[in-house]
Amino acid sequence: MHPQIIAMAAAEHVKDMQAVANRTRRARAARRARRGVIAITAAGRFVQEAAQAPCPQPPCPELTARAA
Repeated sequence: MHPQIIAMAAAEHVKDMQAVANRTRRARAARRARRGVIAITAAGRFVQEAAQAPCPQPPCPELTARAA
């Protein structure tokens, strides 16, 4: 094939790949916008509440070392 034709085909391929990447990036941004912002404070509040709750299981018995 002629080198100029190959260069034109490669340039067209690069343009197509950039267009796909832009569409993907915009779609991802739109999905994130629809989901809303994730509030970190809500997760922190859940962790604090879980830390204050008593443990439902009794503590494990102590392990003793036995001679082999």
